Parts: sequence; C-alpha cells; structure tokens
Amino acid sequence: MKAVIFDMFETLVTLHSVPRYFGRNIAADLGADIDEFYPLWHETEEARSKGKMDFEESLYWIGERTSYAHPERIPEAVEKRRAFKAESLQKVEYRIVSLLRELKERGYKVALISNCFLEEAEAIRAGVLTPCFDVMMLSCEQGVQKPEHEIFERCLAELNLAPEECLYVGDGGSFELETARAFGMQTLQAGWFVKNEQEDWRKEGFASATDPEEVLRVLAEKK
Repeated sequence: MKAVIFDMFETLVTLHSVPRYFGRNIAADLGADIDEFYPLWHETEEARSKGKMDFEESLYWIGERTSYAHPERIPEAVEKRRAFKAESLQKVEYRIVSLLRELKERGYKVALISNCFLEEAEAIRAGVLTPCFDVMMLSCEQGVQKPEHEIFERCLAELNLAPEECLYVGDGGSFELETARAFGMQTLQAGWFVKNEQEDWRKEGFASATDPEEVLRVLAEKK
C-alpha cells in the first residue's frame, strides 16, 4: 500500500462541529417558503458540486422561481455561508491532523477526493489540512463528482499509482466506497464522526473504523 485517499466531509472534518448554515437557515434569512425553497435548493446541488453555479448564483436562480420576502439579504447569506464553511474547515480535530502527519512521515502519499461546492473549495484550500495532500481532487474544480469514475481515475493518474496500491477512506456517502472498491482499491468506512444514536451507519460488506488511528492498523495489515 503506497497511498491513502480520503473523503473530506464527515471523514476529515465534520460540518456538525460549528453552528450550521444549511438550506433551512438560508430560507429563513431570505424569507422564503421552505416547501418551495428546498426542492429548488436541491435541484441546484449537482451544478454547484460541478462548479457550474456558485452559491450566490444559486440563490438568484431560486429567487427567479419562487419569492423571497427579503431578497436584499442575499449578500448577507453569501457571507454567512462562506464563514460557516471556513470555520468548519479550520476546526479540525488533532487526531485527524496527527493521522495525516503520521502517514506522511511513514512515506505514504495522501490524496483527497471531495464532492464540494465552490465556497467549500475556497475554504478547503485555505484550511489547515491542505499542506498534507499530495493530490486534491475537488469536484467543483474538476467538473465531475463522486461516484463518477472519472474523478477517481484522475486522482490515480496524479498519484501515478495502481488502484490496488491505494486505501480509500470515507464515510460512505455518494457511493464512494462502492466505486473505489470497483476500481480495485482497499476501502475503509470512516465512522468516527457518527453520533452514538446512529447505530446503522455501517455499510454491509465494508470494513469500518470508529477511530482514525485504525487507518494505520489497516495499512500495517496490508503490508
């Protein structure tokens, strides 16, 4: 095993460690009917994830199809969203930083494949983890997203490694584990940010871990 490829959200950082600014909060600030706002908000997700639309553009696009009581608050919503993402990407647990540093010290390449929006990519590149990555594949910059095979292919090409030389670690969203395994990678489902009451988080047929240090154990077993 020569490299570890990580997912970002709910694997290396969690969006639940700071006050969140999600769709419901945005709709409330703009004075939008939540039942009208949510379907349109989700309709923009793929375009935002592939970098075809930024957050501000999505709010204006939604506003053309529904009504905001406070459209003048769009710039404020944009700043709140950027601040939320930036804070999330700066609030990284020490055990995550320690793991990535240990991997680098042991000679492993470390890569990132993340489905993310433009405001998230900005925060990721300014975040404390960026120096740890040899390769970063951000969907909004690549124009492709998980589980599309191309983003995995591009990552492997940048690493100059075969799939069987890589361990993929992610929480399991976006069918990332299934795609990584189909490529021939070893996989590990990350469960260290799962809340205690979420007992059904493990995906059948996949190895899982509840502590980041278990990544090192898995690598040791694969030698």
